[in-house]
Amino acid sequence: MSFSQFALQLLTGLQIGAIYVLVALGLTLIFGTLGVANFAHGALYMIGAYFGLVVSSQLGWGWAALLVPLGLFGVGILFDRGLLQFFYKRPVTDQILVTFGLAIIIQELARTIFGGTTKPFPAPQWARIPVDIGFGYYPPWRLVIIAVTIIVVILLFILLRYTKFGLMVRAGMRDPEMVRYLGIDATRLFTIVVGLGAMFAGVAGIMGGPAYSIEPGSGMAMLVPSFLVVVIGGMGSLVGAVIAGLLMGLAVSFSVIFVPAVSQVIIYLVAVIVLIVRPRGLFGVEGIG
Repeated sequence: MSFSQFALQLLTGLQIGAIYVLVALGLTLIFGTLGVANFAHGALYMIGAYFGLVVSSQLGWGWAALLVPLGLFGVGILFDRGLLQFFYKRPVTDQILVTFGLAIIIQELARTIFGGTTKPFPAPQWARIPVDIGFGYYPPWRLVIIAVTIIVVILLFILLRYTKFGLMVRAGMRDPEMVRYLGIDATRLFTIVVGLGAMFAGVAGIMGGPAYSIEPGSGMAMLVPSFLVVVIGGMGSLVGAVIAGLLMGLAVSFSVIFVPAVSQVIIYLVAVIVLIVRPRGLFGVEGIG
């Protein structure tokens, strides 16, 4: 393999991993703070993709970039207040059943509204033609996905590390009951966390839609690898979600070249290997997971 081929595969792996990271960030943020396994998170990705398709085609990409994250933040708040709050204390099996059932309902609604066929989601005009990046030609939109993910991760780090809200979230991830005892409005805090998680899924949807096209099953297709990313990284670990997402993306990209026979199942093989060595994931801690 030449250097240019290696570099292009590396970029492709980072782009695939970037989508995993965006979805997994919301999943692990919700699980780490609320302890809720949200199997409807893939459906939020799908909603973001379809919402982005509609808004970009009607109003343009500028409005789509603004309205999709805000819209999914609102969807997340409604999701938490209307359903998820009633399952904070319920067994994890109840959480999985109700959120998975909701995901199926949303998927069938999307099938009714948009049809069951795959819909192309055109990227902005300027991002459609591959450009020379020094060692080959590469689609600009895939570079945008990597850049947006880097920005989102940095902003989330700043939010959690240097703001009062972030301090409360980190405290909630360690001990939710203690947060309540300290007089913090845990209900409001948890609702905002779910909204942020949904917003990340929406950003992933609008970024991933042009790269992969969309159909009603897109959410379910994204759910499994994203949950594997969360498990490999360590349940509740945001750093783990980022590193595991990039690891999975690179594994998928390079397996197509070196071991194409297992490229379809490489994420499961990576999960098995990591969990044999680290049963709680790369950054999992005792008592979580």
